[in-house]
Amino acid sequence: MELFATARERLEKQYECAVYDPASGLDRAGLQELFAAHRAAHPAEERVLTKAFLLKLIFTHGRIVPEPDNFFAGKVDHCGLLVDLRKEWHADEWSRQDKSGGMAGYWAADAQNNGVRYMIDVSHVAPDWPSVLRLGFTGLLERARTGDTPFHRACAMTYEGAIALCRRLGAASANSALAALAEGPPRTLHEAYQMAYIFHDLAENEGEEVRSMGRFDQLFIDYYRRDLAEGRLTRDDAKELTKYFWIAFYAKYQGKRFGKNFCFGPDINELSYLGMEVYYEMNTVDPKLSLRVTPDTPADFLALVARTVRDGRTGIVMLNDDMIIRGLIRHGRLPEDAREYLPIGCYEPAVQGKEVAISGATGLYLPRFVLKAMEDGRDYPDFTSFKAAYYDYLRAGTLHMCEMQRRCEVAWPKVHPTPFLAGSFPNCLRTGRDYSEGGVEYNSTGCVISYCAQAVDSLAAVDFLVYREKLCTLAELRQALAANWSGFEKLRLAAMNRAPKWGNNDTRADELAVELARFIGPFLNSQPNARGGHFFASLYGQLVVESGKRFGALPDGRLAGEPLSKNMDACTGMDRRGVTALMNSVLKIDMTDFPCGTCLDIMLHPSAVTGDDGLATLVAIIRAFIAGGGSGLQFNIFDVATLRDAQLHPDKYANLQVRVCGWNARFTDLTPEAQQTFIDQAAATA
Repeated sequence: MELFATARERLEKQYECAVYDPASGLDRAGLQELFAAHRAAHPAEERVLTKAFLLKLIFTHGRIVPEPDNFFAGKVDHCGLLVDLRKEWHADEWSRQDKSGGMAGYWAADAQNNGVRYMIDVSHVAPDWPSVLRLGFTGLLERARTGDTPFHRACAMTYEGAIALCRRLGAASANSALAALAEGPPRTLHEAYQMAYIFHDLAENEGEEVRSMGRFDQLFIDYYRRDLAEGRLTRDDAKELTKYFWIAFYAKYQGKRFGKNFCFGPDINELSYLGMEVYYEMNTVDPKLSLRVTPDTPADFLALVARTVRDGRTGIVMLNDDMIIRGLIRHGRLPEDAREYLPIGCYEPAVQGKEVAISGATGLYLPRFVLKAMEDGRDYPDFTSFKAAYYDYLRAGTLHMCEMQRRCEVAWPKVHPTPFLAGSFPNCLRTGRDYSEGGVEYNSTGCVISYCAQAVDSLAAVDFLVYREKLCTLAELRQALAANWSGFEKLRLAAMNRAPKWGNNDTRADELAVELARFIGPFLNSQPNARGGHFFASLYGQLVVESGKRFGALPDGRLAGEPLSKNMDACTGMDRRGVTALMNSVLKIDMTDFPCGTCLDIMLHPSAVTGDDGLATLVAIIRAFIAGGGSGLQFNIFDVATLRDAQLHPDKYANLQVRVCGWNARFTDLTPEAQQTFIDQAAATA
């Protein structure tokens, strides 16, 4: 097989340049004809069985891509039929529930006006990876056949199709690993990687976005050790194989989605070191890595991770293992289950094989509720009453969001049954229920609580400008916001430069943040969802440019349409007392109130981390954050001059990576507005 270095350019384009062999199967019209005939013959069939029939039809008769020059084949053409089916059921269900024609208008209006969002989230999922690798398709099929419910039959149907597809692809691509998977579970590292890759792709054909590929160094270590011992691979061979494996995840979306998460730790082994070396050598934006850090994480491994980050491979998030486990236990997970968590998206932990967290299903935009109190025209005589109104609006918005999300979850099994993916969960097979129906042990609904710093700074500004310093009345501040601060420049400067700001270890702002966190985390976590579980709070802000365009001016001096605060960071340029003060602000919040994850981004100037002393500084920051009770931590390390030059001369910086919230992207792929957020932050750090 060709060396990765020479094959890389071709491998990076393996999806966009894929050529489906017309002789290998049916085109869209042929598949559609068979599917239509099946539906006509089974008009009352349960939807999970209809979905499974279509999946099996595509797997057994869809066109495939022969790939004899790739270690990992697996591409089958679904011709958009699964997407069409989901759209049909989606429209049917919402029109049945709501005579005005569906939920789309509500979604847009609520995000814009009410600071909430909700949806059927199929984009934050992961199978039970240990079951997938231990059983393979043949074992998953055998297990599915132990029951005779429609769900069991549907799962079995999809695995029959997957086995047939492995045979077809194995023959067309001369791929011995795929041929082996048609007969039994994986036995070698190549077969295990192939099983993970094809299962991922077939689940995404089903319609889910698999965000986590599991605990890499734990899942694959036995295969790696066995191959070494039996002489099938050398360490260098395994590195080459891993590069072929990982580049497939980059190739699918070209680094322009949210990334595939491979988790490392907490137990570090020889595959951990090999994987980190591969990641350094590949220097690509996808996949992304997460590291479960403990006090026992080996010093040399943490130094290797720090070097990787320092040298521009910033797609790694450090997770405080002890803190996350404590948070999961506090919110109902058994200790032995909590220890088996993996990040299900960017930072959000879920129990592997036992939890469906749909961690991006709902969202609360905290600054929106400040604007509600500003826009209601009421006269608040003191800050206590203004703040009470903020909490009233936040409470009402949260309850509204939860109710609308429960409507989404009632519709979920009818809109998007998931027999292929759900069949990997042992409890779904025991209960005979799809995971959209609450078939797993833990059925949480994630809520991304966003833009904390912007809300805190805005509350602090109202208190400072109106009630403490009496620089304006509340009515005048309302006028300033309505005018987007035009004509109120002096007042805006006071809001920006004199009012307290989160991220500076300033008690005046930090107490507001702590109070807000103590309210919204527990309040949200107490709300029931529609699948027998509860809502599950996270605290971070993403898509800061896109969301910022929907917000008007804020009391902290922010202009209408400007980006919002990212993750648990301070507002851009407002953390004026350095990294230690920023961390001290963040560490005042009890992270166990947010069991669905939090993350702090730290931007450093390259001069702060040069040489061995610089690496030691980076490791010390990680250790201090973990010891202080932080949850998630990630870095960007930039010189503002480099970013400005990259904006002007993108061809010179094709490999310049930035950590965008919970994933990495090429700087040159970002919009000019998104690029400017990094430039502004780097300028403030210089």
